Amino acid sequence: MPESLKQGREVSIDYLRAFVTLLVLAHHSTLAYTTFAHADPANYLNSTAPIVDTQRWVFLDYAENFNDVFFMSLMFLVSGLFVWPSLKARGIGTFLKDRLLRLGAPFLLGAAFVMPLAYYPSWLAAGQPPGYLGFWLGFLTHGWSPGPLWFVWVLLLFDLLASVVFLVLRRREGRFVVRSAWKAFLILFAVCFFVYVPLLARFGFGTWIPFLVPPLYFQLPRILLYATWFFAGVIVGSRGIGKGFLAEGGPFARHWPLWLAACVVAYNLLWFVPGGIEHAHGSTQLRDLAYVILWVLSCCASCFGLLALFRGAFTVRRAWMDSITRAAYIMYIVHYAYVTWTQYFLLRVTMFAGLKFLVTFAVVAGASWGTAKLLLKVPALRRVL
Repeated sequence: MPESLKQGREVSIDYLRAFVTLLVLAHHSTLAYTTFAHADPANYLNSTAPIVDTQRWVFLDYAENFNDVFFMSLMFLVSGLFVWPSLKARGIGTFLKDRLLRLGAPFLLGAAFVMPLAYYPSWLAAGQPPGYLGFWLGFLTHGWSPGPLWFVWVLLLFDLLASVVFLVLRRREGRFVVRSAWKAFLILFAVCFFVYVPLLARFGFGTWIPFLVPPLYFQLPRILLYATWFFAGVIVGSRGIGKGFLAEGGPFARHWPLWLAACVVAYNLLWFVPGGIEHAHGSTQLRDLAYVILWVLSCCASCFGLLALFRGAFTVRRAWMDSITRAAYIMYIVHYAYVTWTQYFLLRVTMFAGLKFLVTFAVVAGASWGTAKLLLKVPALRRVL
């Protein structure tokens, strides 16, 4: 068993992290085939996705939106669970040194080399002249999008902020234990609503801006939402996840079918109810109000539903899941290049959009996993990644 998966790790959290990583791969594999996808030939970075196919399937809208509502919030929550114990065990200096090495270095290398490779097919699909070196230099000097790697640098920023909080509050830590999942759910629902909705109303959904300089982009209307989930994870995990509502064998874990059902119901309310309200009352204001309320409800319900599922139903290690878990971080870093190139080669293939998605996801998952396994054979990389 790899060193990172030896006894003492939480199998349910390891597998949840790996599962959400696979959701990210699946999410990006859908974007070329949704009905709302559109390309901007004048500026490929303004397209809804690097590659946009003519084949579409409306079910992929439903699946893509389900992921988009919650999966990055859940990734930040999971990332925060072990921050406080790690700060206590290692100290602030060692913790930050490790995070800079594990997050900062892969982000810079990935943004400089993986992301240009991922966006080059979009450049070609837009009819621009081939020539990778010229494209690469232009990419780094005009926009320099980090693609999905934005998560890595924002997580590093949140780790830095958590270190500051630890420095101030470490003598007071341990007084707060979250014992009630329902209370935690209601608190998070309220906080998420009040940090997300005003920014959404002010800036709209798709506003991305750089923090000081590219490629440090982040999604402005969601940055406080993601911070809320990250620090919720820090609080829940501050005394160990076994001492709060996440305790192994506790009510939250035992009742995972109910939480998972709530996840499904909340998302379907989000998908169907706002449009029904507009149809019945002819009011876009009522529709939009219902949408943002149900969006936050679905986000919270999905995070808690999947957390309960993995905490309650995944308690035994499996070799194949351990392999994916160990490779998950590298898979996240490299997968976007495999997504765009696979979708690019499928552009001229006549095939149902659902099948194109399945082919893309299979290639991306397999190639990303294989790349990770190869990189993990290098001892220096294995220690960092």
